[in-house]
Amino acid sequence: MKTKIAFTCAFTFCFYVGFSQVDNADQETDSISEKKSVIFQRRSSHYLGVQANQLIRQLLNFSGTNAVIDNPYLIAYSVNSKKSGFGFSSGLGFSINEISDGDQTNKRTSKINNLSLRIGFEKKSNLGKKWYVSWGFDITHDDLKNETTNTQSPDLSNPAIKFLSNTTNKTSSWGFGPRFTLNFRITDKIILGTEANYYYKSGTTSSEASTTNTFFGFDPITGGTKLITQTNKSPDNSSDFTRFQFAIPTALYLIVKF
Repeated sequence: MKTKIAFTCAFTFCFYVGFSQVDNADQETDSISEKKSVIFQRRSSHYLGVQANQLIRQLLNFSGTNAVIDNPYLIAYSVNSKKSGFGFSSGLGFSINEISDGDQTNKRTSKINNLSLRIGFEKKSNLGKKWYVSWGFDITHDDLKNETTNTQSPDLSNPAIKFLSNTTNKTSSWGFGPRFTLNFRITDKIILGTEANYYYKSGTTSSEASTTNTFFGFDPITGGTKLITQTNKSPDNSSDFTRFQFAIPTALYLIVKF
């Protein structure tokens, strides 16, 4: 939780600095006609992009193209100096999926929560009037969780009798590495781009499993039956990992410049 708060504070600080783009200054020149008391000058450009593979596939009628998109950052934002091209860049990917299937006697529910963040610096450079590239260096954080619950109710006349099994898989990692982009200006404000990165990531994966069985069993005190609940939990299984991961430029971003 502390790492997420620190990451959010860093993101907010960089976002605030990026928007500090109005410069007020008293300018004195030798020419009286050019003398101004205050100059308002926009010093940076902002770029906000979203992954648009499905939209572009529909517009251009790319049938049969089902390339796997391994870039988790659904939204990308950057602010860059107009003069030098240097600036701040960030990416965010967040998804929540809940799937339920089965019938009255056998139900399965899966909850998947994925969070991916990156922040860093970059430099944009023009390649003519229509094309520009950028390169940068990012710090990344990923937090993934997948929880699946199976519920069996063998006797519908006795809904208290249930057999539950729960499995939880978690992955948390930090990383860093370079990122490169290639972008095409459709108009001065609308841009189509893609990116590739080569990140080093280090983290931990863990898995937990438990079962809870509720059934009627013999009661030695009364000599009858009673409702019995048994819970078994397997030992937690966790492992550390480190890897270099290259993401090819399969994600297309529709970017608005403002």
